[in-house]
Amino acid sequence: MEPTVSRQFRPVTETILTLGATLVMGMIDADTFLNHGAVFVSAQTGNLVVFVVKFVEHGWQAAWVNVPVWIGYFLGCFLAQGMSERLGQNNKRRQMRWLMLADVLAYAILASLQTTISTIWLIFCLGIVAGYELTVFRQVGGIGINNGIMTGNTKNLATATYQAWVNGDKVARNKQRRIAMVLVTFIIGCAMGARLAVLTTLGVLWIATGLKLILLAWLFMPAAMENPDR
Repeated sequence: MEPTVSRQFRPVTETILTLGATLVMGMIDADTFLNHGAVFVSAQTGNLVVFVVKFVEHGWQAAWVNVPVWIGYFLGCFLAQGMSERLGQNNKRRQMRWLMLADVLAYAILASLQTTISTIWLIFCLGIVAGYELTVFRQVGGIGINNGIMTGNTKNLATATYQAWVNGDKVARNKQRRIAMVLVTFIIGCAMGARLAVLTTLGVLWIATGLKLILLAWLFMPAAMENPDR
């Protein structure tokens, strides 16, 4: 009788999850910036800059709306770290399915409530989801990516490009390609979000929910897994 083999997710699966999260975060950031008081839910560097500019130019009354999303983002990172450590660490397959299911449910709930809750609560909750995603989905082909801070990714792209083309480092060339892929994905997400924010204000979150549901379905496909002993 052959021993039971624990299967884990393929590296390409983590890449797909991270790129999917990056695309959605670009969409949401563009939407909240245009339709919810110039607030970023995942790009907290930009969010803090906007907060300070508003505070200096118009005072606390205009600036305070950028604070709840920062608090939500912090709580989302905190929550995701705890869930990642406690949800089936010995079974990556089960862990990622539960983590993605929570992500899908969060988007579905927020999409269904966006006409009934205030903007402040909506962006606070979106901040939680953004922090959660950036903590959970951050691997692209085994390379750690900060898919919410494109400033850092741009710096890493520049250093990897130098190492790849000047030093001839093949590992750096691979890293260069993957970081570039994340940057392009985020830009595409922002473009989609900006366009959708005009065409269908309430549709952005529903489209994000649909994209997340597709990623959840991917996690149940045999192609998403591998045998680590092979």
